[in-house]
Parts: sequence; C-alpha cells; structure tokens
Amino acid sequence: MCYILCKYKQLQYVIIVHMLFGLQLRQRMCAFVFNVIKKKFFSPSHFNLQPMAVRPENFTMRNLVRVAFLLVACSVSQICASFSFNTKDLVLLVNDSTTLTLTLTDNVLRNTTLILSTNHKDLLTTNVTKIEVTNSTGTNVWPVELFGHDAGHDLLKVDAFPPSIKCSDAFVRVTLQHSNELALFSVIVGWVYFVAWSISFYPQMYENWRRKSVVGLNFDFIALNLVGFILYSMFNVGLWIPEIEKDYISRNPRGLNPVQLNDIFFSIHAVFATLITVIQCYCYEKGDQQVSRTAKSIMSFYGLIIAVLLVLVYLQKIVWLDFLYYCSYIKLTITLIKYIPQAVMNYKRKSTIGWSIGNIFLDFTGGILSILQMIINAYNYNDWASVFGDPTKFGLGLLSVIFDILFFLQHYVFYSGVNYAEFENYNEVEVEDEVTNSEEHPKPTDKSDDQIC
Repeated sequence: MCYILCKYKQLQYVIIVHMLFGLQLRQRMCAFVFNVIKKKFFSPSHFNLQPMAVRPENFTMRNLVRVAFLLVACSVSQICASFSFNTKDLVLLVNDSTTLTLTLTDNVLRNTTLILSTNHKDLLTTNVTKIEVTNSTGTNVWPVELFGHDAGHDLLKVDAFPPSIKCSDAFVRVTLQHSNELALFSVIVGWVYFVAWSISFYPQMYENWRRKSVVGLNFDFIALNLVGFILYSMFNVGLWIPEIEKDYISRNPRGLNPVQLNDIFFSIHAVFATLITVIQCYCYEKGDQQVSRTAKSIMSFYGLIIAVLLVLVYLQKIVWLDFLYYCSYIKLTITLIKYIPQAVMNYKRKSTIGWSIGNIFLDFTGGILSILQMIINAYNYNDWASVFGDPTKFGLGLLSVIFDILFFLQHYVFYSGVNYAEFENYNEVEVEDEVTNSEEHPKPTDKSDDQIC
C-alpha cells in the first residue's frame, strides 16, 4: 500500500475529496481508487510482486498517514450509507394495510442483510422480514407492506447485519386504531376540555371584582395553585429547550416530545390568571385571611427540595431533564392536596359565599371530558393500561372530579340557604349584618323641633 501511494501520489487527495464533497461523489472516488488498485497492481501482468517488496524507505511517516487516511475514507463511505422510511409516524386501521418506502441514501461497498421486525407480532406484520442489499444492486428503494391485526401501538424497525450501515432513522411508530371517527371525536373532546380548563379561572376573578372582596376564597388554595402551575410551566417550557429536548430524545430515541404547544399555552396562561387572583387578594377586602402556617411549611419543604435539586444540577449529578421530572412530581402532589383547604374552609364557615361555583362547573366539565377522552382512547387503541396500569393521570382527574362534586354539595345542598357567612373578623359579614338589620328594624329619624311643629 505504501508503494501504491508513493507511485500514485494523487491518491492522497482522495480523503480530501471524500470529506469535502457529497455522498455520491465520495462513493465514486472510492470506487475509482479500488479500480486503480485492481487494474494496476492485481491484474495478471502484475502478479509479480517484486516491485512491492517491503522496503525501509517506503515506511515513512507520510506514507503511513496516507494509508491510514485511505482506510478511513473507505470505512466512512460505508458508514455514511443509511436507511430511512418515508415517514416516522403512521396511523393504520385494524384489518387494513398500507405500503411504506424504505430508501437507501447511498450505495454500499459490501453485501448487507436488513432485518425488519416489530415489537408485537399480534398487532403488526410486514410482507418481508429480510432484504439482501449488494453492491451490484442498483435499486435504492424497497416497498414494505404493513398489515394491522389489532389495535395498539407498535414500532417497525430495521437492523443491518453486519452493522456497518446507519439504521437509527429506519423506524416507524405505528398507531393501530379501531375507528377514524372515534379518533376525531377524541380530538374534539380534548379541545373542549382544554377550553373549559383555560377559562375556568375567570369566574373567580369576576366574583372577586363584583364583590370587591376575596373573603371566602382560601389563600392556601391560591398559593398552592400558583406554585403548582409555575412548576408545570417550567416542565412544559423546559422540554422545548433544544438541549433538554436532545436529552429526552437520547433517552427515548424513537419517541416524541410529550409536550405540545397547547400544553405550554395552558400552563403559562394558568400562571398569569392565578397571579391576577393574587393581586386581587391584595387589593380587595380580605378580612384577616392569610396563608396558613401549614401551607407555608409545605411550600418551604418544596422550595428546599428544588434548591437541593438545583445544587445537584450545578454539581452535574443530575441533568436538567431530571430536574424537570422532579418538578412535575411536586406538581402532582400539589394537585392532590390543593382543594383540601378550600373544602375545609367552606365547612367551617358553613357557606360557599366568595367561592365561585362557575369555576367548579368549568373544572368539573374539563375533568369529566378528560376522563372520557382517556376511555375513548383506551378502547380505540386497545390501551387500557394507560387508564388502569398507570393510575396517576386517571387518579388525579378522578380526584379533581370528586372534589368538584363535594363543592356542588356544599353550595347547593349543605349551605344553600345561607345568605352570609359567620366567620370572625370578616368585615364583609359585619356590613351584611348591618344592612340586614337596617332593613328589618329601621332606626328612628332625628327631627328638629321646627320639623315637629
């Protein structure tokens, strides 16, 4: 090889061309190199290998570097070839079929066997499971037919043997469903409860503005709600940061970013809406209400956890993606407990005055529709494990609905006849008492002696 490079010094430029130009040109240049070697040094007239005898002067550093670069050029040309499908995501009906296209981006220099496989043979099968690729094959596109047998989620992937060709992009996420109509209905239901939850903040703000008072609205609920939505926004926005999203994809190479644009909008909108309610708590009549010591202790504990996590991120013990996951777990615990202070406060006051029932109607609507969507998707995709196998999401939605039902009972059954709330040091109660007493027992009017006459 050193003799070849000494005699044909122009071959040293092959690696430069190989690195600077496109895949096809690099492949042609490498083929040219092999043809030159074959014709000039391995033809019958060159079987006499005396000219290629080992000579000390051929083993110079320059020649060795040239040999190394030539070998790298040939290997990189092989690695640059890759396979990919014409789509990454596919929706297929049960008992239906479709055809995909598997494309080779470059010719290969050695015979390669492609193995097509799925994770669940009972859900999805292909018409071919093996494709032989040779250097002499001029076809760079292969049709692959898929057959759906049952509803669910599956993954079609391609592996190359020997593994010298890039196949990391040769996969398709397949969703098999019973009905397109059910899928459309699920999308509509999703948007309806998204709107219901988004506008559920405004009835309470309107109630506060109308009464010019926040008496009856529990401050622990507002404080926990604000912290929870801030953490939820951090998680949603964080997964759209390129570096963090890259970490997520590296952990889930064939998955999708779970955060959609509407998730970011909802969480940020919820933070601003809750902040407006907090401002109302400072501006309007509030009596002696304040955040309780219990709520302050809980939020301090959450703050300590977040501070420790930030230190771990700084020390590179965990990455930002792990930090966001822990923030989402804290948000889940807040969702579990945030309604309790308001329900207890209503019970102590024996009244729901100041607590907007419109907020509860919208929250109840969103919760019921979210559970309905989960059930529709579970049937349509045969994915009941998402409902009962992972109880977190379903349980939180169900718990929210249960609290809404409790608030309905408090408002319309338990305390429906209460016109005012007996709660100490509430100025609003004193004002309502004075108005009621003045209407029932009007005070005598002081008149002068002239008026009496």
